[in-house]
Amino acid sequence: MRVKTSLISQLFEIILISLILIILLLLTFLYDVSPLKASVSSVFWYVLLTIGIIILNEIVIKRLYTYEIDNTGIKETFVLFSKKETFVPYSNITKIDMKKTFLGRLLNYGDIDVISSSSAKITLRGIKNPEDVYQRLKEMFEKHKKEKEENE
Repeated sequence: MRVKTSLISQLFEIILISLILIILLLLTFLYDVSPLKASVSSVFWYVLLTIGIIILNEIVIKRLYTYEIDNTGIKETFVLFSKKETFVPYSNITKIDMKKTFLGRLLNYGDIDVISSSSAKITLRGIKNPEDVYQRLKEMFEKHKKEKEENE
């Protein structure tokens, strides 16, 4: 099962960036705010720019990661200039956490942290229907935990 990031979360972030860029353009051209002059409005300009860059960074990061969940474990793939894969088998998982922000609860997206005994951590970012994915991961984790106990 390939897990995808929520289109709604990405769309919301793109709308936020668009609004920030519009405000920056309005401040710069209509109100003659110069970011090079030291003033309260130029500080506000830089704060908005920083927030926009942080949100843009989140969008880019979400697009560069892909996640696959199968019967043996979870695979995270990161592709930018090179490719990095992290695989965590269910037998090595020690903890699974789900996080949803207020907006994530409204729009049904969130993050899932998977921590393994080998100190590897996979964070599934901006996942749509995170409760379903979380439940599936917990079921697979419990199944493998029982199998491991029976084999010992």
